[in-house]
Amino acid sequence: MRLHLNNQFLIRQNNNQGFTLIEILVALVLIALASSIAISHPFSSRKDLDKEVNSIERAIRFMSDEAALKNTVIRLHFILNKEPQEYAVEYGPSDSFILPPKPEFETKVETKEEEEKKAKESQSINQKFNKISEFQDKNSEMPENIKIVGVATPQSEKLQYSGEVSIYSFPNGEKDEALVILGSDEDIISIKVNAFSMKIEHQVYNLGPTTEKDLLEKQQEKAKEVFEKWKKEK
Repeated sequence: MRLHLNNQFLIRQNNNQGFTLIEILVALVLIALASSIAISHPFSSRKDLDKEVNSIERAIRFMSDEAALKNTVIRLHFILNKEPQEYAVEYGPSDSFILPPKPEFETKVETKEEEEKKAKESQSINQKFNKISEFQDKNSEMPENIKIVGVATPQSEKLQYSGEVSIYSFPNGEKDEALVILGSDEDIISIKVNAFSMKIEHQVYNLGPTTEKDLLEKQQEKAKEVFEKWKKEK
């Protein structure tokens, strides 16, 4: 009887010892692994990416309808250099509007004077446009974890990664054929705008393994591939 009681006492003691050293080490390894994944993908959110793609598609459809309704030029204007990036739907002058020339910076290095001249021209054009209050009372801001990687229009022979760029829609139902590329830390999505119809296509491309350090480079590299393919299909 005493031997039986002693065995029970030893079993209870063993059960109350808690975690073993091996169990603690395994737990620490798992925590470290989870932390490294969180650091390498700090802003992962496909849901947010899809939400912003839908918002821009809605803006494109709205500007097409509004151009015919207001009988004036409407544009979707992107400001890529801001943090956070911004975009807005704006209406322009009711008289004839001449599209701005193709940016010269794509073919040569600009001097300071040329940069200032381009900034003044851009400011002059911007003054002719106003936000459509029925759609938004201020510029829409991109969330921190989503980026407008690049925009291409007929006025741009290259994918534009920075500066200001606009997609225009006209009263006759025509609009710029354009490519807008948005990205998260895992994917990029291309939005293809058709010039003569309301058809808007989008396609998802996975970036593969990335770190915070090389994220922008990978986004732009993949965006360039999408842009080159888009140019060939036009």
